[in-house]
Amino acid sequence: MKSLFEFLRGTLVNKNPASVVVEVNGVGFLLKVSANTAAALPNVGEEAFLYTHLYVREDALVLFGFASPLERTVFTSLLGVEGIGPRTALAVLSTYSASEVLYLVRAGDVASLVRVNGIGKKTAQRIILELKEKLGGLISDEETAYENKVPEDDLARAALLELGYRPEEVQAALSRVARDLEPAARVRAALEVLRKR
Repeated sequence: MKSLFEFLRGTLVNKNPASVVVEVNGVGFLLKVSANTAAALPNVGEEAFLYTHLYVREDALVLFGFASPLERTVFTSLLGVEGIGPRTALAVLSTYSASEVLYLVRAGDVASLVRVNGIGKKTAQRIILELKEKLGGLISDEETAYENKVPEDDLARAALLELGYRPEEVQAALSRVARDLEPAARVRAALEVLRKR
């Protein structure tokens, strides 16, 4: 079913890693977002643009916001996987970017997917199987770009995960570190943040 809202453009009134409020012509829209989308948004008070998906439940209407159409597509595809609800789908997209998810699906990387809170081995296997079928064309388009240039932030994230930190800890620490540092320097700075917690 096509979403009622395609996108929202307005003033960012409030922002945290799980939700944002965007004011559009005097109306404040509360949107649930991934940590990656929250990090990509501008500062509070500036103009924000978000692609949207309206999730309909018996007891509520929940609006979700995304930094890109690809992230929204991956989110809605995850919702179609048995055992995956909006909270878990956002957890996946908070741990990995949409491009990373496609890469993990293409590689059949169960081990990386089970690092996400709420994802067990069987669910990870279902995600890989079903998203390969649903997003086969997108995976082919994305994998070359991803394999040719692994974003530097992904290198820092991978290093911290290898050290045993939880994905949400890694995301929070990296969000407090300057983005223009080399990966090794970002890892050292993130470790300082983590040690102070």
